[in-house]
Amino acid sequence: MPIIRNILNLGNSKAVTIPKSWLTNAENQTGRKVIALAMEVNENITLQPIFEKETNITRHKQTVG
Repeated sequence: MPIIRNILNLGNSKAVTIPKSWLTNAENQTGRKVIALAMEVNENITLQPIFEKETNITRHKQTVG
């Protein structure tokens, strides 16, 4: 069953909001932060999360002495 969201006026544009819990759920499932949403428009509008790239940054302690 589809979830119905209202279309809002936002300046000269239109907007659709999504619940914060949807983003939180996607982040919890993947362990990565959602930084954007990709949208495909045809007969349907499909949203897909874009996740922050994983980085392998190694932090080193600096020893003073």
